[in-house]
Amino acid sequence: MSRRAYPWSVLRIDKTDDRGAIRKAYADALRAIDVDSDIAGYAKLREARDRALWMAAEAARAGADDDLGLGSFDDAEGADPADEPYDEDEWDDWGEPSAANHPDPLSRHPETEPDPARERAEAAWQGLLDILYPEGQQSDAGVTHEELEEGTAHLAVLLARAEEADLAEHNALDHALANMFADAWPRSAPFVEPANAAFHWLGEAGQLEERGALMFLNARLKGMRFHEKVQQADHPLHKAWAELSRPGRAGFIDRLRIKRLDIDKLLTGVRANFPELESFLEPERVASWEGDRAPGEIGNTGPRVVWFAFVMLLVLAVPRCINSLTDPSADTSAPATAALFDPGPSEAEIDAQVADIFGEGTDMAKVRAVDPVFADQLRLSFNHSDLGEDRPLALVRRKALEAGEVASFDELVARAKLRRIWLGAAAWGQAGQCENVMNYDFTSLPLKLKPEDRAAERPLLRQLLDAKVLGHEAKGGTVRFAIPGWAVSDMIERSGLSEDRVRQAMGNTSHPDRCQVEVALLDVVLANPGRLSQDVLRGL
Repeated sequence: MSRRAYPWSVLRIDKTDDRGAIRKAYADALRAIDVDSDIAGYAKLREARDRALWMAAEAARAGADDDLGLGSFDDAEGADPADEPYDEDEWDDWGEPSAANHPDPLSRHPETEPDPARERAEAAWQGLLDILYPEGQQSDAGVTHEELEEGTAHLAVLLARAEEADLAEHNALDHALANMFADAWPRSAPFVEPANAAFHWLGEAGQLEERGALMFLNARLKGMRFHEKVQQADHPLHKAWAELSRPGRAGFIDRLRIKRLDIDKLLTGVRANFPELESFLEPERVASWEGDRAPGEIGNTGPRVVWFAFVMLLVLAVPRCINSLTDPSADTSAPATAALFDPGPSEAEIDAQVADIFGEGTDMAKVRAVDPVFADQLRLSFNHSDLGEDRPLALVRRKALEAGEVASFDELVARAKLRRIWLGAAAWGQAGQCENVMNYDFTSLPLKLKPEDRAAERPLLRQLLDAKVLGHEAKGGTVRFAIPGWAVSDMIERSGLSEDRVRQAMGNTSHPDRCQVEVALLDVVLANPGRLSQDVLRGL
């Protein structure tokens, strides 16, 4: 048997373009590790999954038309070949990660006369390639200080060339650098931010046309930026980061200095979004804050809180008793510690909110009986009262959209109905709210529904809960689908917009008509769910 290359060696499968097989391999490997005790292994596994999904997306993109997901509607008759920047299939040949997979993108535009600027750029490409691939092979080792300076100089030459070149060459360098940096990660990490500044890679994040390489790199860019910001003294979670970065176990005084909620926020956010960053934290320190908990538990902080409360009450009670003995006018009936602690919502209050989300008759116990994994996530959201009382509902709505990756046909239709309700409300809400819904963001701008829409929302959310899809961990990736011609015509008619405006809106999530077009598309889908493929429902 031949030796598998990365990322297939981590996933323990042969190279494949089947994203379903990749996700199954990831799930199988995930069950074999203890996420809480092997953070580094978990981060490596997630990174391998992301790399494999990106490679599969690149392979699919190489064999598909570059459209907006609208099928023949996007085919431009009589298109000028000069408008096509270049053919990626000429050099996108993914095998084992190595320098051989990244030929010089500049060499595909030969000129009749020597060009010193081109020759400098070609030399810079080869120099950067030699640094990222020592001896022509993939390496996980970080670059040395000398290599960093040399590689930064090479990259500056390439970025300057891209700035002054024509559109075709600019795009060639853009795509070539994105693919090479994703392939050479993590060794390429120091060079990604300057390239992003030049090509605005983060501007593609979350958009329909986001390239596979950028889906991988943008996630790492956000992680690196968070790592840089959280180390600044003015960051809200800086104290929690500094505390978890210290060696040794946390003591009693440490727990008085740092808010437990900030520790929970930091660990929850890092593990959900940037698991590789946990390698910067001290495992013993993290474990001492979390205590001896089973995987998936929120944490056994109860005894500590009780002990802390007991100590503080005792400290307050001693002067209180002395005062009552020495001052006859002291009012001993007033509660001295009534407002000392805010224990958060009671179980009855939580059950009431759960019923408000899923409908009457549903409480926290029923949620846990149906889906214990999701129940833990939902219960934790009630602890973040400082982030808004709508946070549990925002979590459920986001999880409903993420469930599209695993939902069956009936649940996909329910999800489409929910999306129609939310986008319809967002279209009349605050500026930017429609884009937030499309990005699964219900927190920064809370979505307010009319009573009749809330009444329609509850049974649909309960349907997804009963299907046990709300606890699904989103894998990410791009779903490509083609919309039949009859559906496109119907969508244009329902939207009341011209073909050009529909095309522009579908290519830009920030377009002012995007919400109107999305609503029209959902109306078409919900009127004819059986005539469209599940890929269309899943991609909405």
